[in-house]
This record gives sequence, structure tokens and C-alpha cells, in this order.
Amino acid sequence: MTSSVSDNGPESGGAPSHCPVCLSSVFSSYGEKNGCSVIQCASCDYIFCHPRPAQEQLNEMYKGGDGEGAVDEHFFPKASSRRRRAFFNALKLRRYIRGRRALDLGCGGGFFVDAARLMGGDSHGLDVNGHAIAYARRRFPKCQFHLGSFGSFRGKIGEFDFIYSSEVIEHVNDVEDYMDFLSSLMRPDGVVFITTPDIEWKGGAENPLEWDVFSPPIHIQFFSEETLVRLFRRYGFVSLRRVPDRGAGLKMLFQKQG
Repeated sequence: MTSSVSDNGPESGGAPSHCPVCLSSVFSSYGEKNGCSVIQCASCDYIFCHPRPAQEQLNEMYKGGDGEGAVDEHFFPKASSRRRRAFFNALKLRRYIRGRRALDLGCGGGFFVDAARLMGGDSHGLDVNGHAIAYARRRFPKCQFHLGSFGSFRGKIGEFDFIYSSEVIEHVNDVEDYMDFLSSLMRPDGVVFITTPDIEWKGGAENPLEWDVFSPPIHIQFFSEETLVRLFRRYGFVSLRRVPDRGAGLKMLFQKQG
């Protein structure tokens, strides 16, 4: 932190009006990387880019087209390894999936969606990447895949008992919109499994700005366990537990309060 930031102006200038985690309006400069300014909430230590790229710009970085054409197998290299890893991830979470309606929010090529189907779930996937959805629909025709943004599906795909969202939250322009959408999809007592890089991981915490995962504008916000729990609490979730990870991953299970 190098200087105080207290101007509560709009996103395009000054500081944001409030912290999406704790609603504080006081921020400090955290540093700069890749031409992006990064700030930190002075109250809860949530770290994020400001100003943020528009969501349309971020979507363009991931979607790579409308997904209507053919997609070759090289779009997802090491697909067999991805599918095997997804299977074992779903196996560990099967108690939340079997016999329930499940969604992978940010599903990519659909590997976890199919794994959840194999665990006995009514399995769906949602992503903004057209090529990824085309790939998923072709490879996993027994699953249901939805192409579009949060807004395009708000109120249109029903509610879910289980949501899996891996390495997505750090990419979204408006984390409050993401949380609003996620919360709107959850049935009472539904469970969310979320993963994101841990800003307090010992391998990166000593000098986060030099950490390769600290990569704005690809990753535009960074969480610790404390800030992630506080964010989910704001939207009516309680923390069930943190799932151990050998690397830099912050993996958490949350439950929507009934």
C-alpha cells in the first residue's frame, strides 16, 4: 500500500463507491501491474483492479467467437486428463450432486458437467465462450449447456441444488452481479463449491505483484479465505468448510441459508 484513496467517484475515476465484500468506502493503493491499477479495501483487505475492464472486453478474451462452427480437438489440449480430473473432483462432491440439479457456472469444455452427470446429477453448464460450449455440446450430448452471459439467463434456467464454479470469480467485472446471479440460482440449503487463487498462498504472498497468477486484466480481483467468506455471507451463505489444496487454490464449500 502506497497511498490513501478516499474519492468515492464512479468506476471510471476516483475510487469505487463501496467495497463489494464489506461495503466500506475507504481504499488504499496496492500497486500496478500490466498497466492496471490495483487497490485494496482498507477495512477487509479485498484486492481488485480499478478501474475494471468492461465485461464485454473480458468476455471477448474468453469466448473466441460465437461457437456455431466446428471446433477441433486441440481447443482443449489434454482432454483425457481434464476429463479424468473432473471425474475425481465430482466423485469427491457426489454427496451434493447425486439425485440433484447441478450447474457448472463457467463450465468451459463441459468436463465437470459430464462428470456430475455420471455421479447421478441433472447436469447443466453455462459459459460465455462460444467455442467451449460448441465443444461441450458435441462431446457430452447427454448434458445440457447454455451459452451466454449472466444477464441473458437470469430467471430463465431455474434453480439448482448444487453449483460448481471453478476459477471464474477472479475474472468477472462485477463481483456483486456474479453473486446476485449465483444466489438467484440457488435453492434454499443449496451448496456452492467455488475455487479461486488464494492471495495468501505462501508461494505468492511474499510478493504478490510478482506472482504469475497475479495477472490483471485476466484476473481482476484476488481473495483470501476471510474475504471470500465475508462476500458469501453478504449474500446469505454460510461457510461449510475449506477443501484442502496442495497448490495455490482457495477451495470452499458454502450453503445457502433457507
